[in-house]
Amino acid sequence: MDNLGNTTGTRPPEFDRQERERSMQVVTAGSLVEALGGVAAVVLSVLGLAGIARQTMIAVAIIAIGAALLFAGGALASRYTQFASRVSGQRVDEVEFGGGVGVEFLVGAAGVVMGVLILLGIEPLTLSAVSVVAFGGGLLLSTGATSAVNQLGEAFPYDRRVRMARDAVQGAAGVQALVGIGAAILGILALLGIQPYTLLLVALLGLGGGILIAASAVSGRMLVGMRGFR
Repeated sequence: MDNLGNTTGTRPPEFDRQERERSMQVVTAGSLVEALGGVAAVVLSVLGLAGIARQTMIAVAIIAIGAALLFAGGALASRYTQFASRVSGQRVDEVEFGGGVGVEFLVGAAGVVMGVLILLGIEPLTLSAVSVVAFGGGLLLSTGATSAVNQLGEAFPYDRRVRMARDAVQGAAGVQALVGIGAAILGILALLGIQPYTLLLVALLGLGGGILIAASAVSGRMLVGMRGFR
């Protein structure tokens, strides 16, 4: 009986190391997909600002950003247990991390749906503005989840590359928060009818850039962390 309790209560270090490395691989894949969504949103927003099919570009950019957040949130959620055990008692606690992941996932899913509705011509300006406001709020609330990736990889914490990668993630989280606030403000102004197309495209451009920066920092942090296991 005692042996059974010891077997289930503790795990060998090798198993924990493999679980951590697997979590890093999953998060890296999700971040790369998120970065592609950010790039697509930036390109589409620039084309829209150039006057090329603005409504269509807005709709497709919203779908791209929604899909990016959906994949990133799904990747973090799939390894929730591993992350929760790492962030417990840290500056980013489990509640903040779980809430950030949930918001990112739900906002992404909602964005994809609203983007499709916009393509179908259903209240395009209103849904576009609501999507931008939702994305802004989602990015702001998910900064905790972005910061939490620093707690996953602890191999060689005093290595210069690891320190730089950690700092990049913290900086990206700050950029993500600022972009989220700015996008929410621009979305509200667009809802009020103030140059809606221009403000929406600028907001989507900023969102795409913010997502690209955050995703690049996260994937870079995970890649540096995985080198410690080789």
